[in-house]
Amino acid sequence: MIKKQIAHPVLGDILYTKRIGCMRLRVLISVQKGIRVSLPFYASYSDAVEFVNSNLDKILKIIEKQRKKNNGAKVPPPAIKYTPQELKEIRKRAHEILPQKVDYFSRKLTAEFPVKNGWGIRVKEPFRYERLFIKNNRTNWGSCSGKNNINLNMHLVNIPEELCDFVIIHELCHLVHHNHSPQFHQLVDSVCNGREKELSKRLKEYKLQ
Repeated sequence: MIKKQIAHPVLGDILYTKRIGCMRLRVLISVQKGIRVSLPFYASYSDAVEFVNSNLDKILKIIEKQRKKNNGAKVPPPAIKYTPQELKEIRKRAHEILPQKVDYFSRKLTAEFPVKNGWGIRVKEPFRYERLFIKNNRTNWGSCSGKNNINLNMHLVNIPEELCDFVIIHELCHLVHHNHSPQFHQLVDSVCNGREKELSKRLKEYKLQ
């Protein structure tokens, strides 16, 4: 048996255990013991973390049921403290993944969502950003400056990809509307196929540490 504790941005510390005879990944949730994941010896910890992320909505529903049964007991408190090495690895992953995503969505939105100026003339590159900054931010997932610079939280790589993409789309849409006007939300909702409110609500489940 080999054990390893890994911090999760929403669920807190999770104990991953490689067991002899374990044939598949299993997630165990307990008010007293917290969240534990059993995995086969041949499976990697990164595979187990991805398994947790892909089933996060289901896990959160189970946690909520347990809270109700235990008079609101927390399962477990999301107190996360990353080691310097863990932060270094997260930062590295963020710099490998996020720039490609931003560039991809910038081009995709430009091609699929034409924007016209006040004179009815189509803007050539409405979703073109100047610079991208990736930070270990504790106050927000992303922002867009008046100079059209995009700022993204490196911990976006630790939440479901769909929500990471939603944050990027949100900030790129600020290049067109530097506010949260109805026009801005209409644009974001259009890009997200009418799911802006749903994705925004899901994103709020993830607490910045």
